[in-house]
Amino acid sequence: MLEEVKEEVKLKLSDFFAVYRQRKIGFLLGLLMGVVILTLGPFKTFFIIFCGVIGLYIGSRFDEGDDLVGRTLKAIENALPERFRR
Repeated sequence: MLEEVKEEVKLKLSDFFAVYRQRKIGFLLGLLMGVVILTLGPFKTFFIIFCGVIGLYIGSRFDEGDDLVGRTLKAIENALPERFRR
C-alpha cells in the first residue's frame, strides 16, 4: 500500500511541475530572492547576483573556446607603460 501511495505522489508531483513549469520556477526564484534580500539586505544580494552574472559570462566565454585569459593579458600589457612590458 505504501508503494502505491509513493507512486501516486510521484505522479502528482510530475504532473504539477509539467504544467506551467516556467511560472512555478519563476515563483520559486522570486521567493528565494525575497528571502535572501530580507536576510542579507539588498546591496549584498545584488552584489552576489552581479558576481554570479560575471562568472556566468566568463564561463560561457570559456565554453565557446574563447582565449579570454590571453586577450586579457595582452590588453593589460598594452595598457602598461613601455618599461613595464615584457
